[in-house]
Amino acid sequence: MVQKKPKKVLITGANGFIGNRLMQHYKDQSIPVVGVDLTGNGEDIFEGDIGQPETMSQLLQDCDVIVHTAALVSNAIADREMWRVNVLSTGNLIAAAEKYKVRRFVHISSIVAYGNSAKGELDEEQPVHADGGSYVLTKLASEHTVLAAVSKSKMELVIIRPGDVYGPGSRPWMTLPIEAIKKRQFMLPAKGQGFFRPIYIDDLIRGIALAVSTKEASGEIFNLSCSGYITTQAFFSHHYQWLNKRGPLTVPTWFALIAARAASKIANLFGTVNEASEATVVQLSTQSWFSIAKAERILGWAPTTPFDEGMARSKEWSRQQGLIK
Repeated sequence: MVQKKPKKVLITGANGFIGNRLMQHYKDQSIPVVGVDLTGNGEDIFEGDIGQPETMSQLLQDCDVIVHTAALVSNAIADREMWRVNVLSTGNLIAAAEKYKVRRFVHISSIVAYGNSAKGELDEEQPVHADGGSYVLTKLASEHTVLAAVSKSKMELVIIRPGDVYGPGSRPWMTLPIEAIKKRQFMLPAKGQGFFRPIYIDDLIRGIALAVSTKEASGEIFNLSCSGYITTQAFFSHHYQWLNKRGPLTVPTWFALIAARAASKIANLFGTVNEASEATVVQLSTQSWFSIAKAERILGWAPTTPFDEGMARSKEWSRQQGLIK
């Protein structure tokens, strides 16, 4: 493997779960890094809109690598808004990156691009499938957007498909489930036997950094996940233990879909958002897991954080945030 240290890295979505941890990684490595988000911090994260790249033209000129983490991660936001942010804005950003001669563009996609009906172990040759709601569709479409743009240019492209990223700061796998459990509004479809593919945030960050610097990664797509899977019941049982509650409540998928549909209608009436939507039910019922052999071979990457250790850190963070006592 040939490693090339980036001159300066630009991270979109720098206030987010993945983006912020990646910012800290590069600071720790003394590699110049700047971030962009809708809200700046007055220091190294600048206010800008990736849908309007002219708001960040100077940053694009200064950086040779972009790691694009910015996205709406939701199974409940309106389709139009998901498409605007995850697809159209990505297209505008990569066009600007080509204009300013950015050397490498690392796009953070998701394993949901494979769709929710695929079964068994999936590698990067598995055809993508847009079954599963707006988030699945827009992550798949964002990949198509960057692939189409880069096919006409000399810019290097790497696509990362993370598994179920958990750890301190994770909204979908830490904050939201704990809040729902406390309200007695949490249940698992498929009787808790859906497949969960946990990857601890620090392992993902290390994999992204390798995708940035490894010469052979150019033009490749990588699954960054755990080896194998656990059941959703096994994963979320930890949250119940932290709260000194019995559970999880497991139900047939058909029942969970009815409950999700009703909850979404109620949320719409009150102008709120129900993240426990039908798309979420389908996602938590999946029966697939992901091969990481390609990342091991080309990047020299494999997850190193034991699951119990990752969950212990997550528990301590949840306690510090006041989510649990």
